[in-house]
Amino acid sequence: MISITFRRLCVIILMEFGYMGYTQTIINTENMMSALDDKFSYHMNIRGDMNFGNIDLIQFSTAQQISKSLDKNLLRLIFNYDYIEQNGIQISSDFTGQLRYNYRLGQHSIFAFVQGQNIKSLRMNHRYITGGGYRHRVFQKEDNYWDLSLGLFFEDELYDANLNTVQQVNNWRYSVSTFIKYGFSEKFSGNLSLYWQINTSYTRDYRVFLEPRLYYSIQKFDVFIDWTFRFHSTPYIDVLRQDSTVNLGIEFELF
Repeated sequence: MISITFRRLCVIILMEFGYMGYTQTIINTENMMSALDDKFSYHMNIRGDMNFGNIDLIQFSTAQQISKSLDKNLLRLIFNYDYIEQNGIQISSDFTGQLRYNYRLGQHSIFAFVQGQNIKSLRMNHRYITGGGYRHRVFQKEDNYWDLSLGLFFEDELYDANLNTVQQVNNWRYSVSTFIKYGFSEKFSGNLSLYWQINTSYTRDYRVFLEPRLYYSIQKFDVFIDWTFRFHSTPYIDVLRQDSTVNLGIEFELF
């Protein structure tokens, strides 16, 4: 009886934190930045959960990165996929792909990127963005650092394409972000990412993304836990302005 109750409680916790995590549009590309100094690398993290019985729940997500570094140039291809199904009903089947280029200026860099994604839970058929900016290293000591970034990008969003409420949104946005990485010990480390994206023509329309993450290294892979908070001040359709999620997973480098 205790084990059944505990199992149901775990399912409820996963529902509360997991389902809400994909209903806003900012993604974090910072968490697999450890490959910056490698000539060529492939990183992956995976998370998943399956429950059958009183509640049938399948939840899976993966983030993958291929990076190539040559002299002052860094090219990264990032792909994220999230899938959630409850009682045979697909709730989420969302992907994000981003191609990102950085040119190093000492410890600083300039960057440009293109990105495409869909978010079923937001009824978003697509979001295409392209832009660039400048990243400044404020502080560095060994592997610990603090960066600030300023940028500008254009976004094309399409909602409810198969309904009468179809809505197309095109905006230019300023992007202000900061990134912190700190090693507490040889095996225990953490990072924090904060994004603030502001509509250039209507500043009351802004998006915020906050994600602190903790890592514990075990031989050739890392176990991590993070908390993600997303907020959109003026949603374009009838969805909540904010959501959050707690994730537990593993991350490893294949080569």
